[in-house]
Amino acid sequence: MSAIVNALIAGRHRRLLRGVLWGAILAALLGLGYGFVHWQVRSFIRHDQRAELARINSIRTGVVDALRMLQRDATAVPCSRDFLAQMRRVAFLPDGLNEFLYAPGGRIECSTSQPSFEPPVLLAAPDIATTTSNDPSWRVDRDLASIGLAGVIGTIAQLGNFAVAIPPYTRYENESPWLHKELVSRGADGKVWSVAGDRGLFESLEAEKHPSLGAGLTTLTSSICDPAGPYCVASRANLFDWAKDWLPILSSTILLAALFAWVCANNIADWLARYWSFEARFTRGLNAQSIVVAYQPLVDLKTDDIVGVEVLARWRDVDGTLVAPNRFIDIVARSGRTGEFTQLVVDRAYAELSEHIGRDTPLEVSFNVFAPDFDSTDLLKIFVKFLGEPQRFRAAVELVENHDIDFESAQCTIEALAAAGVRTFIDDFGTGYSSIERVARLAVHGVKLDRSFAMSPPDSVMGRMLVQVIEIIKTTGRLIIVEGVETLARLNVLRATGLVDYVQGYVISRPLDINELTALLARGNAAWSIRPAAA
Repeated sequence: MSAIVNALIAGRHRRLLRGVLWGAILAALLGLGYGFVHWQVRSFIRHDQRAELARINSIRTGVVDALRMLQRDATAVPCSRDFLAQMRRVAFLPDGLNEFLYAPGGRIECSTSQPSFEPPVLLAAPDIATTTSNDPSWRVDRDLASIGLAGVIGTIAQLGNFAVAIPPYTRYENESPWLHKELVSRGADGKVWSVAGDRGLFESLEAEKHPSLGAGLTTLTSSICDPAGPYCVASRANLFDWAKDWLPILSSTILLAALFAWVCANNIADWLARYWSFEARFTRGLNAQSIVVAYQPLVDLKTDDIVGVEVLARWRDVDGTLVAPNRFIDIVARSGRTGEFTQLVVDRAYAELSEHIGRDTPLEVSFNVFAPDFDSTDLLKIFVKFLGEPQRFRAAVELVENHDIDFESAQCTIEALAAAGVRTFIDDFGTGYSSIERVARLAVHGVKLDRSFAMSPPDSVMGRMLVQVIEIIKTTGRLIIVEGVETLARLNVLRATGLVDYVQGYVISRPLDINELTALLARGNAAWSIRPAAA
């Protein structure tokens, strides 16, 4: 599962994803189509078998009715002229039966086509003997030459003294060539006689109790028997043979299915791209469990002690990777969840710091806040946990002026925060909207110089302006924090001015997790306290 999520997040192999989706959808459609065809063919087979049984039973019923009619109507002297006329009246009925026999005791004495047999023709024992006086006995697949029908094979049914020669059973002319079937008659002893169709199919299917998987997928078989009669029908259909009859329609259907699958695959791929886009993942996954915080130490240049930390937010993606704020800050702002986001960061920082940092280590904990959220009422609610422990923590806010602000409203907020013990700093001074005017007009506690000043080459314009900017800010009486300090040489330059109050940057430490911060505080000041040797 994680591998699939990673692939979706990475956004690579989009073409492969579309291909896989297309193949999966097409396979599903073909599977549904196969299931429909399977059901249709099986339904056709069942219907055909019932029709076949109905047809043969209709013939059987006609035979029984004709023999009973003879028993009722042929009352003249056997084999007399009147008797033969009575038999011929029954033979004239439109049921296809016209060769009736008078055969008392199984001895044929006369028939509708022959006035007498001298000597009488002896019939062999029946293949299917009668079980009641109302049912005929059957002699199956007999040579009818002895009754004057040379070269004809038929079935003789006998009821009482009368019998009838039944023509061979013929299949329908318009039967499907892909459907193989056999109609059989079964005796009471289980013996089977093939009536019509593919001889041996019934017994073959009876022997195939467990067809192979391949055969089961491509070949349909079925056997049904008439519960009220001796007849059974066995059928076998090969789906490949069936498909040949429907090849043009099947080809068009598969082509349409492929096009439909491609449209669906593209729509699903586009939806997945949106659903698994970074912005969508972040919006869904922004919660207390996904917020991770890091702490960058703030060092007092006068004492070289760590006196505070800036809390930096990270977000844990669904694949476990940590995402830097430059990727999601704009999303937070666009989504209108800035207050919620700040609350999550503050709560996580308080939970970690209160658990791991000793009560004898007071820290100023600084948070970046969004300018639209710069309201004392909301911020004091957000920082309520830190404000409850003034001996351990002092909260501070860093305001990034990325758009214009109302000075009067901002001043009221700064004063209200200060009254509650929260200090305010202007962050990233030297970029965006920040200016000396704002520093002078707002009663902020300090200014953080952007790293574009801190690490500019000494001979660059920004490098030459560094000391002058520090001096100008100092004239306003504000504290000065320089962030982004990465080398000990630049740290000593800032220290030499005597005007910089605090520094932070990689020369002190990279952003740390809570365990690393605890270990750093336990070690005390280190390399950053080294001063250049006196000349």
